[in-house]
Amino acid sequence: MVLDTEDWQAAPAPGLHLAFRPVHDVITARVFAYEAVLRGPDGEEGDDILARIPADRHAELDRRVAAGAVTRAMEMGLGTTTARLLIPIHAPNAAPAGAALTAATLAGQRTGLIPERMIFGIHGFADVPGQQLADLVDGHARAGALTAFLGLGHDPIGFSPCVRYRPAMVRLDPDLVNGIDASWSRRLMLEELAPRLREQGIRVIADGVSHEGVLRRLRSFGIFHLQGDLVAPPMPGMLPPTRIERPAAAA
Repeated sequence: MVLDTEDWQAAPAPGLHLAFRPVHDVITARVFAYEAVLRGPDGEEGDDILARIPADRHAELDRRVAAGAVTRAMEMGLGTTTARLLIPIHAPNAAPAGAALTAATLAGQRTGLIPERMIFGIHGFADVPGQQLADLVDGHARAGALTAFLGLGHDPIGFSPCVRYRPAMVRLDPDLVNGIDASWSRRLMLEELAPRLREQGIRVIADGVSHEGVLRRLRSFGIFHLQGDLVAPPMPGMLPPTRIERPAAAA
């Protein structure tokens, strides 16, 4: 494994490392959360990384990423901000539901980050058995943490787990968000999807926001939490500030 087991920090290149990117709140014009992003030496992320690691080590990877995300974020000053930490779970089927939570909580006890400031992001949630999703959402809530389902896209199958298991947040896939200012079909889908999620008490995060035309369209749909190139790309070794200036956010 390429993550150090003693201090839970990401190993130097050419191994895996953690980068961070902000979730911008256009209402407050502040960073709502920082997402920890696991990256390979050539910029690989997510499924590309998992494909290179034996399946029997996926659970270990998620535990180390959870602990490493807390440790690195606190070292870089998360504790001096009001932002939450979005911790990815890339292989939610690989371990008991509380594995990443336990690793992050232990790291939080060492560094001073409480569970109430943690968000656990479930990748591939549409392929996770219902009981596992229920256990994840419930376990995080009992500890005071939040759950986000990451990657809701064009496929309507992904909407049902959101309604049934009620995560605190759902992140829209970049393929759905990018270009909505010029795509009639994507606008229609978001016009229907966003209010249905809000009716369930679910906060919507839009990923893939590349320019202000997309930002303005998202605001018209009542979507106020953004990620993408317009906000800031993932960066190792720091918690990057948002690129969206207050006047643009308030436009």
